[in-house]
Amino acid sequence: MNAEQQSFSTEGVAPGDEFRHWREVIGDAYFHLQLQFPQENRFHGRLDRWELPTLSVSRLESSALGYRRLPQHCKELDRQILVTVPMSSEVEFSQLGRNMRCAPGQFLLEYSDEPYDFSHGNDNLLWVLKLPERALQARVGNPSRFCAKTYDATEGVGRLFRDYVQLLAAHCQHQNTVALSLMGSQAVDLLALALHQHCDTEQSGTTLVRAAHVARVEAFIREHLMEADLTPQRIADGCGISLRYLHALFKDEHESVAQSIRVRRLRVAYEQLNSGSAESVAQVSYRTGFCDQAQFSRLFRAEFGLSPGELLKRRRTNH
Repeated sequence: MNAEQQSFSTEGVAPGDEFRHWREVIGDAYFHLQLQFPQENRFHGRLDRWELPTLSVSRLESSALGYRRLPQHCKELDRQILVTVPMSSEVEFSQLGRNMRCAPGQFLLEYSDEPYDFSHGNDNLLWVLKLPERALQARVGNPSRFCAKTYDATEGVGRLFRDYVQLLAAHCQHQNTVALSLMGSQAVDLLALALHQHCDTEQSGTTLVRAAHVARVEAFIREHLMEADLTPQRIADGCGISLRYLHALFKDEHESVAQSIRVRRLRVAYEQLNSGSAESVAQVSYRTGFCDQAQFSRLFRAEFGLSPGELLKRRRTNH
């Protein structure tokens, strides 16, 4: 499998028909959206898209445009996240009761199953990642705390993430499935690190201390997630906090420490099975920290509605 470039453009489309054409292009690339064209007499757009096993990356260039995600559109079974990186001009965005402006040098996250308004009043060039929520959740816990906010992409890991997104498009066309899966996973890893680096600093001192502990715990879990002996006590010891305090940190996530570890492992396992980088269910089971393959299969089915063997078979059939 190679990530072949798919390209769509309004060039050559009959005058007056470019609006309908662009609605279809956007719906196929992302999901159903209501489009609003500020300039009724003219519109130009071009979209280049590359599909990787773990995510898709697209380069979107167009005239001024507004996108609206309505409540009746939000019915996807598999929750998706869009990461948008504006390059030419500012965008306005509203979701989850938050209104913001995202300028070049920043990026933002959008949920697919929550209504939103997204617009830019001038010609713009956007880089957009589309990935399943579970891919990010396996790295940062509950992603909702990061959505509908802007993040700096001019320095540090944020800058590295922005640059890597563009490198993906430049280098993924002639890679095999394993390489593509690795490149996609690295993009999500960089995104997770960038989100942690830019945690909200406009918080009280107590909240900042708590956020620092959460970041340390998240980093420890990411580093040791695939180790079978990763327990709450080991995490607490490794982060220099009490076991009681560790459990208190997870109350806001509405799941226990053990549940969080299990769910993250299952989502990494799903990603590996669905990407083509796994040769067998047993290999993935042990690689993701599950010592009992039967238990792994049972938990996997409960989480995703199909067994790991069924997912692996479906992946091989499709590719």
